[in-house]
Amino acid sequence: MTGPRLLAHQVGLEQRAFWRNPEAAFFTFALPIGLLLIFGAVSPNQKVPGRPDIHGLTLFVPGILAFGIIVAAYGNLAATIAVLRSDGVLKRVRATPLPPAIYLAGQLASALATSLLTALATVALGRIAFNVAPRTSQLLPLVTALSLGIVCFAALGLAISAFIPTANASGAITNGTYLPLALISGTFNDALKLPGWLNRIVSGLPIKALTDALRAGYDPAARGWSVGNFAVLALWAAVGIALAHRYFRWEPS
Repeated sequence: MTGPRLLAHQVGLEQRAFWRNPEAAFFTFALPIGLLLIFGAVSPNQKVPGRPDIHGLTLFVPGILAFGIIVAAYGNLAATIAVLRSDGVLKRVRATPLPPAIYLAGQLASALATSLLTALATVALGRIAFNVAPRTSQLLPLVTALSLGIVCFAALGLAISAFIPTANASGAITNGTYLPLALISGTFNDALKLPGWLNRIVSGLPIKALTDALRAGYDPAARGWSVGNFAVLALWAAVGIALAHRYFRWEPS
């Protein structure tokens, strides 16, 4: 079997394993969709403070879109790799005929596929259920932000997995490194106001950069490309790749 066919086969195996795990499927895919449905049902006509021309859902949908990508590309990938390492699966893979690079690429490609599916489902639900859709003129920047965001958080997820000591710690560490930051980054509340010094720190983090870049694709007041946000995402992607290359381990500590 050739490399591409072997990789495609491995991705198929990882996807089947993911969807057969109800906990992973719920928290990765169903949770962001559920949050969007609940908020939309509770506050369908809420306006953005200071923006009477725009509904809150118009900016909330891309926030959930960012959250879904972070959960799938970062949280789920990091926890999965950490558990596989702790259980000795990664170590045993190296003793099989399957090339380790193909196995790891299959994990990454599966996480990317789940992230894309989550993104498509969120965009479609926003359009069908709440009549909220990306602006046509901003589709290319939006797709670019989605792609860069998925790569960035997958790289960070692979990197952080190297620092998770045990399978039991995987959920606590992954959730603890993105949920608080999502809250202060305005992912669920676009009207959130932070002190100046804290806002400057948060603006340099990838969660806020992704959220703001995606919101620009929905906000009628936004124009052009979110160059600064793209730069932040690219920088953190490079950091994640460098850390993963340096510290990734196949064997449990």
